[in-house]
Amino acid sequence: MAVRDKSDKKKDEMHCQRCNARMAFDKFYGRDSCFFGWRCISCGDILDPVILLHRLSKDPNLAIPENDEKIRSLIKKYMSATPKDI
Repeated sequence: MAVRDKSDKKKDEMHCQRCNARMAFDKFYGRDSCFFGWRCISCGDILDPVILLHRLSKDPNLAIPENDEKIRSLIKKYMSATPKDI
């Protein structure tokens, strides 16, 4: 069994762009479906693929990616940006 040190765990943590608190991966429920996203444990900000696309693009007709790799790359792009870049 591989042992992860604390520095590896810190890299995996998501931090809120609003308040810099930790974000938790949660399951959210809609009227007819459910989806997964990140929720800030402090301020309650929610980040999911749809919200992320709207924050990164001004194009309202942009298609939502279904591929996990594309979603992860968008999340990394968003999280590496400074708040004024968004």
